[in-house]
Amino acid sequence: MVREHINAEDAYVPPWHFNQAVKVTDGASKIFRDAPAEYQTDGALAESDVVSQAEAALENMAKVARAAGGALADVVKTTVYTREDFREHRDALRVGRSCLYCPSSMLTQVVGFANPDYLFQMEATAVIN
Repeated sequence: MVREHINAEDAYVPPWHFNQAVKVTDGASKIFRDAPAEYQTDGALAESDVVSQAEAALENMAKVARAAGGALADVVKTTVYTREDFREHRDALRVGRSCLYCPSSMLTQVVGFANPDYLFQMEATAVIN
């Protein structure tokens, strides 16, 4: 097994140290991505609505997947955390993806995050052949 830390240069780089994803290769490569909050490349938090933060999450995940040699279509599992009732915004999670590639997903509504401006966070796992 080979472990590689993935940090996409075109995605937001936080001021604290963590890796944007970890790629594990043992035959196929697996990427494990945590999104502490959805920031834009310039360091600004995505707009203060859940759809904008969801779109930023997907954009950042796509950048990290590309940096690891994959694509958003390689995501096989997501865990989504939201402070709002997300049922009316579910289509935001399908941006740029055919449902043929929609991953297994868990949606959890939480009371709050470490920063009150955070409305949406997403963890993702991708498998790249």
